[in-house]
Amino acid sequence: MQFGFSTYFNMQKPIGQIVDELVEKGVRTIELSYELPHVLTMDEPFIVQANGLRESGVAFSMHGPFFEINLGSYIEEIRTISKERHKQAIVLAAKIGCDPLVVHPGYSFLTKRVKKLEDRLRINFIEDLREITAYAHQHGVRIALENVHMPYFFFCDLKEFPELRELAPGIGMALDLGHAYITKRTNGSKDPEGEILEDVRTIGIEKIFHVHLHNNSGERDDHRFLEGDMDMKGLVDGLKRLGYDGKVIVESFEMEQYGLEPLLERLRAISA
Repeated sequence: MQFGFSTYFNMQKPIGQIVDELVEKGVRTIELSYELPHVLTMDEPFIVQANGLRESGVAFSMHGPFFEINLGSYIEEIRTISKERHKQAIVLAAKIGCDPLVVHPGYSFLTKRVKKLEDRLRINFIEDLREITAYAHQHGVRIALENVHMPYFFFCDLKEFPELRELAPGIGMALDLGHAYITKRTNGSKDPEGEILEDVRTIGIEKIFHVHLHNNSGERDDHRFLEGDMDMKGLVDGLKRLGYDGKVIVESFEMEQYGLEPLLERLRAISA
């Protein structure tokens, strides 16, 4: 496995500085966030910087845009800008060699309220997902769809993934363990970690393109790493046993709060 950190959780410094500091601390896997404020300075000098690091052995992934967008929205202007921003991220990911590009599912606040309209929006989402996946394929970029724990998103429960992949061939999953844990706990699971690993086994480890790692109490998406009820080591060890050897990206607000060292120490214990 390749363990690393997301730049999204350190917004107080320029993106180039964050990347350099991570590398100086020995981090060799980094997820770039195509969002404010960092996306504003992902310019040509940064592309040169990132490619230089990649040539030295640093691996990058990219989290696609998610502020104020919604793939599949009933508002056509929002659908259009959502797809366009994803395509811009794909182009940048290709220039830097990021693998994969993580995509959030679309959503509808009418879920389980107005079924006819919800079904239409779900179809819209699949159409948009297929379009950006095809565009990504042309640029040599893999798309990894992230599970989001809120039920109004079109990918909440891990069990939904096989159908989504059938409808949008070529996508993989960005397995967000913190989100999956909340979903299992919300559904009353007595063994959420075990059920997550069983879902992955059923889906097939080869379809897991990427993993996000963070902790919580099972109630809120806290994005903690130093505390929480989820057995992170148990899940990481379980994914290893299933054959996962890709990127595992830590997503934690504690990166700004406490600095990187405590997180690195905790990560060493989990990854051992």
